[in-house]
Amino acid sequence: MIRFRQIEAFRHLMSSGTTVGAAKRMHITQPAISRLINDLEDDLGFKLFHRVKGRLEPTTAGVRFHRAVEENFLGLERLRKAAETIREDEHEGLSIACMPVLATTLLPLILKEFFKLQPNVPVKVDSIGNSELLVQLQDMKVDVGISAEFASIAGIEVESIYETDPLCALPPGHRLIEKDKIYPEDLADETIIGWLPGNALSHGDEDKTYFGRAGVRPKCLIRTYTSHIRYAMVASGFGVSIVEPFASSVWRAHGVVVKPYQTDVKHRYVLAYPSAGSRSGVLQDFRTATLIVAEQLAGKQWTD
Repeated sequence: MIRFRQIEAFRHLMSSGTTVGAAKRMHITQPAISRLINDLEDDLGFKLFHRVKGRLEPTTAGVRFHRAVEENFLGLERLRKAAETIREDEHEGLSIACMPVLATTLLPLILKEFFKLQPNVPVKVDSIGNSELLVQLQDMKVDVGISAEFASIAGIEVESIYETDPLCALPPGHRLIEKDKIYPEDLADETIIGWLPGNALSHGDEDKTYFGRAGVRPKCLIRTYTSHIRYAMVASGFGVSIVEPFASSVWRAHGVVVKPYQTDVKHRYVLAYPSAGSRSGVLQDFRTATLIVAEQLAGKQWTD
C-alpha cells in the first residue's frame, strides 16, 4: 500500500535531485530516504530511478508518475489553504466578494435584512472586479459573491437574483435631458464613457451590444472598469454613459441625470457560490436576505 511518506520522499527527491537534499528537506537520514523510495518502487511495481555511478536519474515511468503526483498535490494544496483560511476565523462568519458598485449600493440593503436574521455574525466584504471575484470563488476563499451575470465556469454555482434595463447617464445641462427615453441614434455624435476589457461588458462587446444594431459607432474618450468612475466622469462633463441603475441615486445628487435607454439588453445579477453539496445556515440566511431585497427592488423606477 502506498503511503504518504513515500510520496513525500519521492517529490523531494525529484525536486532536489539528490538523497542528501531530500533528506535535509524531510529532516531524516539518507538511508531513510532510500528505504522510502525502494518501498515505493516495490508497491508501484516499476522503477522510479536509475542508479548511475552513484547518482539517481528518473526513469520515464518515474517522470510520468511525478506528473500524476504533482496534479494530486495541487488539490491537496488547495485543501491546505482552505483549512488555513477556516482556522484563521475565530467565529463562524460570512465572507463576501462583491463588485464595487454593488458593495456600496445593493449590499448594504442586503446586510440590513441579514442582520435581522443573524445579528451577531461577523461579515467580511471584499470589493473586487468580476475576474478576481471568480478566482476567489474557485479557490474557496469566500463563501459567496455578488456580481453581474457571467458565463458558466467550473467550480462555481450561480443563482439569478435580479435583472433590470440599462440606463443612459447624462451630465448636467445636456441637450438630451428633456427626452423621456434615449435611443442609440440619439448618441451618434456623443462622446461615450465606456467599459474596459474584462468587465461584465467589455470593450467591443459593449459597443456592439448597445450601439451595433443601430449602426452607431460610439466615440469613447474614457474607458474604465468601475461604474462609479463612469458616473463620476459623466458628472464632470466628459461624456455620457450606458450605466447600471444601482448607483444612480448616489450620482443624481451630483447633477447626473439618468434616462431609460432603449435596447434589448438586460443587466442581470447573480449570487455565486463555490460548488459544493451543502451550505451553512448562515449562508442560507444571507441568500434569504438577498431575495427579500431583490423582491423589494422588482419594478423599481430608477430614472428621473
